[in-house]
Amino acid sequence: MEEQSSSSGAAPTPAPKSKALWIVIAVIVVVVVVLAAAVLGGLFAPTKSHLRIGTLLSLTGGLALFGPGDTKGANLAVEEINKAGGVLGQPIEIFNEDDQTDSVAAQAAATKLITQNHVNAIVGAQFSGGSLASIKTAGDNGVVMVSPSATSVKLSDLSVTGGWFFRTISSDRLQGSVAADYLYTNSSFKYAAVLYINNPYGVGLASIFKTKFEAHGGTVNQSIPIPEKQADYTSQLLQLFDPTTSNPQVVYFVAYPDTGLTVMKQWQQQKGSHGGAWDRQWVFSEGLQDQVFVDQLHDIAVGVDVTKIWGTAPAAPVSSLYDAFVSSYKARYTNQTPQLYASHTYDAVYMIALAAQKAGAVDGASIKAQLRAVSGGLSSGGTVINAGQWSKAVTTLAAGTAINWEGSSGSENLNATNDPAVGSYEIWGVNSTFKIIRKAFFGESLIQPVSASAVGSAAPYIPNAFLLQIRALTMPRRA
Repeated sequence: MEEQSSSSGAAPTPAPKSKALWIVIAVIVVVVVVLAAAVLGGLFAPTKSHLRIGTLLSLTGGLALFGPGDTKGANLAVEEINKAGGVLGQPIEIFNEDDQTDSVAAQAAATKLITQNHVNAIVGAQFSGGSLASIKTAGDNGVVMVSPSATSVKLSDLSVTGGWFFRTISSDRLQGSVAADYLYTNSSFKYAAVLYINNPYGVGLASIFKTKFEAHGGTVNQSIPIPEKQADYTSQLLQLFDPTTSNPQVVYFVAYPDTGLTVMKQWQQQKGSHGGAWDRQWVFSEGLQDQVFVDQLHDIAVGVDVTKIWGTAPAAPVSSLYDAFVSSYKARYTNQTPQLYASHTYDAVYMIALAAQKAGAVDGASIKAQLRAVSGGLSSGGTVINAGQWSKAVTTLAAGTAINWEGSSGSENLNATNDPAVGSYEIWGVNSTFKIIRKAFFGESLIQPVSASAVGSAAPYIPNAFLLQIRALTMPRRA
């Protein structure tokens, strides 16, 4: 279609140059005024970032009996802090992932939390292998990790973790010592064997137990690694109880429930054909301390006499702080009893939040720099902060006063390797109604703090501490 010419034939008359200039100036003035008002009104003020926390716990896999309950502990802490105003005035965002009790899956889930959810801190992994597999990725991206349950002594090595790994649970250096001391001193066993899963958790705990037990004068006849999730462990059981090379009075078994169930089922099925050679005392590590697992062993399909089994484990302290946590947990989750490590997970979230609040920033490097300080690990002073005291913590930090977190899982007081220097432990057993009970309890005061230079060695104990066993027996296991 052709362009039509003007009916008058005359071209439009342009506006005078002076008028056009004034129009431009007027527009610029309006824009400047609007922008100034926006800045003064806070429209373009920097937005405070939300603290973003990821959980990396075992919702499936060998430790699936623990992960769901521990995740609830983390979520409970976030809800409490957000209700009290959040971190730096902003609500915490939480993202829950499954480490599947598998190192490859843990590393992939950590990568997702970092690259897709953009978390500043990760609570986890649930197990040592997952933590070791994930820590380089986390550190390279400036994300701090705080595990409630990964206990390998390797994670105390700053050359391995780069200082980006912390935990609210003591290392296996302490549990291995407790187990060896109790078996030799209290139970008078002189000959032991160790059966352990071949991963960082199993290798480390088995090694420390052996060192400590033999330091007492005992003998560890066999220390046998086993692969996880194998269908048949008959060859390892034959080696374990071979009368020509080993005659243990007791077997210290370090494993997770999936592997543990297979081993114990096959032991029960085959022990009758070996006379009394296989009829030995079993003592479990905390990886097997779960009521569901005990119920599986007791089931007629397996048939283990669980009342003869006992074990060692890190324990929640006997304290009003732990009792308060249990009450809050049950109120939030329809009267469910917290799993092992749920209180440690809860405390991990609080410590991350406190470190960010103290730093005045939510990035991982700032949190990393303040975690020891808020734990009380740098000095004996500071205002004590407990769960439910978030407003007090914010006010105290704003005043420039040091704080000292005392949690539901105990006094963290992180040392130079980012570990709690001490911890509470229990000897647990199974009663006549097939329920897990506490046989003895050893609180933090019975364990001497160990310096960073002693990492990897057996933990020293106050002389004659185990003579308190009789008194300890009166302390019930909290439900």
